[in-house]
Formats: sequence, C-alpha cells, structure tokens
Amino acid sequence: GRRPAIGDRQSSTMWSSLVLAALSFSAPVSRVPHTKVARSQRQAVVASTAELVTNEVALARAADESRGLSMDSITAAKSGHLGLPLGAAEIGAVLFGQEMSYNPEDPKWLNRDRFVLSAGHGSMFLYSWLHMAGFDLPLDEVKNFRQLDSKTPGHPEFGWTAGVESTTGPLGQGVSNAVGMAAAAKMAAANYNTDEHKIIDHHVFALCGDGCLQEGVSFEGIAIAGHEGLDNLILIYDSNKVTLDKMAEVTQSEDTEARFKAMGWEVYDIDGHDMSAIAKAISDAKKADNGKPKLIIANTIIAKGIDEVAGTCAGHGEAGVAYTKDSRKKLGLPEELFYVSEDTKSFFETRKKELKAEYDAWNKKFDEWKKANGDKAKALEMAIKGEVPKDLMDKIPEFKSGKYATR
Repeated sequence: GRRPAIGDRQSSTMWSSLVLAALSFSAPVSRVPHTKVARSQRQAVVASTAELVTNEVALARAADESRGLSMDSITAAKSGHLGLPLGAAEIGAVLFGQEMSYNPEDPKWLNRDRFVLSAGHGSMFLYSWLHMAGFDLPLDEVKNFRQLDSKTPGHPEFGWTAGVESTTGPLGQGVSNAVGMAAAAKMAAANYNTDEHKIIDHHVFALCGDGCLQEGVSFEGIAIAGHEGLDNLILIYDSNKVTLDKMAEVTQSEDTEARFKAMGWEVYDIDGHDMSAIAKAISDAKKADNGKPKLIIANTIIAKGIDEVAGTCAGHGEAGVAYTKDSRKKLGLPEELFYVSEDTKSFFETRKKELKAEYDAWNKKFDEWKKANGDKAKALEMAIKGEVPKDLMDKIPEFKSGKYATR
C-alpha cells in the first residue's frame, strides 16, 4: 500500500504511544579502551558462561556477515552510521540468534519479545538482523538503504517495516517507548493472565547509546520504570564511550551503574563482544522476576571491524566507508557484496523452526485460555483492535452549570 504521509506516520506513532500509556551531538582523534571491565573479570565471566552460547561459530559468522551488510548498504547509500551496527554485532547475534522470542511470519504476535532500537541512527543494525532472521525484509530492500520509499529508511519507522516496534531517531525516545511497552505488558498480564493460563509473559528489549543517556527523555522513563518495578524491561547500553564529534568523556562523567541502581535497576557490566557474557547477562535478566528493570552495560568498540576508525569518534558515521573493501577481507567476507552465507541462512531457518514450535505451543494455550475466559477474551480482542466500550461516553459524569476551576 501507500507509504503513510509524514503526518499520518506521526499520528500513528502518537496514537500507539497513547494506547501503550493507556494500557498501562573537528578534533584530534583519540581511541577508547576496549572495555572498562578488568581482564581477570572478563576471563572469569567467559569461564563460567561458555556453555550458554548454543552455537558460537554460527553466531560469530552471522555477526561478521551483519557487519558486511551494514558496510555494503552504507557504502552504496553514501550515507549512514557504521559505528553501532559494527560495534554491536555480537549483541544482535545473541538477541536474534538465541535469546529473543519472535515469529518472523507473524511479526505482530501478541506475546513476542519486543526490540526497540533507541539509537535509531544505527538502523542498519536492525535491518541486517531482521533480514537474516527471516522477517519480510528482502535483500533488495537492504540494498536500497536510505532510498526513497524503501523499507529501510535512515531511521526505523513503526508501521512501515516488519519487525520495527517503534519509530526512533531523536535520541533517548526509544528508551521511554520501551518503558511504555513494558508497562503495557505488565498491565495486560495483570488483566488477562490466570492461574491456569499465563498468556502474557514476554520481555521488552531496547538498545541505546551514550547519546540516548544524555537526553532527559530517557531518564524520565528510566525513573518510572524503576519506580514501577518493570522487571520485564531489559535495556542494553552500547557503551562505546564515543559521541558524534568528541569522545564521550568530554561531555559525560557520571557513574552510570550507580545512577541506575539508585533508581531501582539491576545492573550487569560486560564485554559487549563476548557472546558468552552477553548470553549470560540476558539469560539472567530474563529469569530475574525481582521487581527491578535490568540494565546491561555492554562495553564495545565502535565500528569494530574497520581498524582505521574503530574506537574513535570518526567511527560514528560514514567515515569508515573509505576502508570497507579491505575491512571486508579482514573479516573473511568474499568479494560478493551483501553476502549472507548458506550456513547463516541454514542457521536461521533452524532457528525459525524452533521459534515456530514455541509460537504454536503458545497458540494452543491461548485457545484454551479463550475458551475458559470468554469475557477476558472479548476485552482483549477489543484492546487489540483499538475498540472502546460502546457505553464509554455514558461513564463520563455530567456537570451542572456553574463556575469550575480549570487550567
């Protein structure tokens, strides 16, 4: 169909936010250290969590092929942001290849895990993983990155690209969007789950960067998430210590871990390129129903894979494009552009089958729930359709004429 006009898309996003609420930035280049996590600590994490990665070879291959897709798309468009997609590739591999629950063939499945890319400028991160995971995002659309009317606009748009849960771009906004989704899920669970059938138990994931956490809008949501105990919310902080024109230390110096803990969050600090550590942190975060939202500080190297700009503020945008040809070779990628190996395709086909089995089991339980809970089923159907009770207006009290205080 027609691509929604800007006004239509803004209205749609605003309405979605309302429904959810109702349901509940040139200088000399310096490099950043690999991670602030001590080497001995990182080794301890690896030693205790290696078994948590189900197929490290496949996930590592997929991570590098996602880097290749991002390099090729941004090079072709002559515009975009290489930093996040390359720096967070291992995070994407663990999320989409192992830890998240979703069905690419039914992207609006009620109990799917939600993923919000708050740092929306790094959109090729999301597009590469949606494509490889089997969502309705063909390779031709990946090749058309940032082109007019493509399904891969510069920033993700809700309602336009399958698998995109929120329109993001203004930094920090996606964090608060995710908070709203987590609150909505909590309220839905309270309203519809029963002792016999738990039909709402998904998690909400969000990926943010240093810039997101410099914005007030993010911490307004973060504060309320801690206050309300949204333990179904998992925020992954791509902590590469880089902003657009300067290293992050020029503009920020707070203790992020202490700040979040003070607001009632549980915090994990990991090497964001160690897939075992990523998997362990996410797995633990999902299991901990302790009344605390979760922050995973993933220490990463921005633009990892392009040595000339990796770990520098030059890695943020498209400055690394000049080096992508050699960088692809170093990653072991062939000369063929937009390459996804048959092994990676096979891996995700198997993953889809596993996820489909979980999806089918949920649907069976959902059918049983509907039969046993007619009134709740009717109310849920109305909520999904955006319908309100016919007698809603009758519930608004009548006021007699007279003087009343207003704003």
